[in-house]
Amino acid sequence: MKAPRSPHPAPPGQRGFVILYRPAETNRCPGCGGSHWWVGRTSAECHHCQVALPLMSPLTPGITTEGKY
Repeated sequence: MKAPRSPHPAPPGQRGFVILYRPAETNRCPGCGGSHWWVGRTSAECHHCQVALPLMSPLTPGITTEGKY
């Protein structure tokens, strides 16, 4: 059973830490520390342990990364 979705997403300051795959940088897997990734259109998956991360994109609604990395 899915949790009900709110029509008003939480402000970025209340969401907590969001781990993103950054295409122009060396990315380490938060699960195993590996650096080999299978990159798709919307996410990247660790080659070693299959942890999936969303891709950093300026088009992702609600996720702002300006000046924070």
